[in-house]
Amino acid sequence: MRVKKEINENEPPKWPVKLLQALAKYTFQTGGILDEGDHIPNVLSDSDCKIRHALVCEDSMLKISQTRFGRVKFLQIVGCTNDELKFAQEWSTRKILNLMKNFRELGNDYLLVDLKRSKSIFELDSDLRRKTLRNLKKEGSFMSFVKSKCFWRLNLECSSNDGNFKPYDQLTFNIDLETARLFPLILKQRLDKENSFIFNGIDGRSLILVPENFSNSNCLVTKENPVQSNGEECQVLVNKRLIDSLYIFFQQLKLDKKEEVGEHISRKFFFDDLNEFSLYLRIISSEKILNFFENN
Repeated sequence: MRVKKEINENEPPKWPVKLLQALAKYTFQTGGILDEGDHIPNVLSDSDCKIRHALVCEDSMLKISQTRFGRVKFLQIVGCTNDELKFAQEWSTRKILNLMKNFRELGNDYLLVDLKRSKSIFELDSDLRRKTLRNLKKEGSFMSFVKSKCFWRLNLECSSNDGNFKPYDQLTFNIDLETARLFPLILKQRLDKENSFIFNGIDGRSLILVPENFSNSNCLVTKENPVQSNGEECQVLVNKRLIDSLYIFFQQLKLDKKEEVGEHISRKFFFDDLNEFSLYLRIISSEKILNFFENN
């Protein structure tokens, strides 16, 4: 992380230490390892400035090193605004970072973190938003997975511990509010454009949403068997009807206006055209998800 030095500033600021502590907490809670292309929402939410989130890129100054202990890659943390995070999520973190390098307010290639920066790159360049929206509509989202506070359960799941994929007809997917806010984007900019999406859960297991016309040799789901799991990975076939039903559900919730979810929000989705597959979707607080795994 490269922090902008203020005029007459003789000592380094203390807030980067709090940021690194918040990042350590984030990786501990989600179980994920940060890598280039990642984004971390609300990591600076305690501050009163516009720079509240972080994007991760490969450091352009410190190159990959081969040591006797292995390969070392240096990552850089870049602060961003709500607007910049939104487009990084909806389009591409790497492409937004490349756009940010065009602005001297961020030190160009240095990508300086400046908590006093009051304008996003889309405010600094009034035409940039229109160009980015045009590219997003054309290309869709490049975000193919997310590491988040979520976990899934299957009916009769205890029978799946032999490592082989087996079909199921009922899935319960538990997500926190931050993950729920991403769902409309995932539905319309990934699945609706026939791209799969992976949720890496807090328990280290993965849930893979597979669109109906997706073609991949590792894809096991069909209309006859829309859910397949080996205990560590669960594949779910998502057809157009399910995409539209989920999108309407999330749009009606208006999650951008919610600060918390209270007890929980739940909905059952049943599809006879997917061999009577049932999806139970539950939105619960991050604290309850963490407490569940601490107590089990």
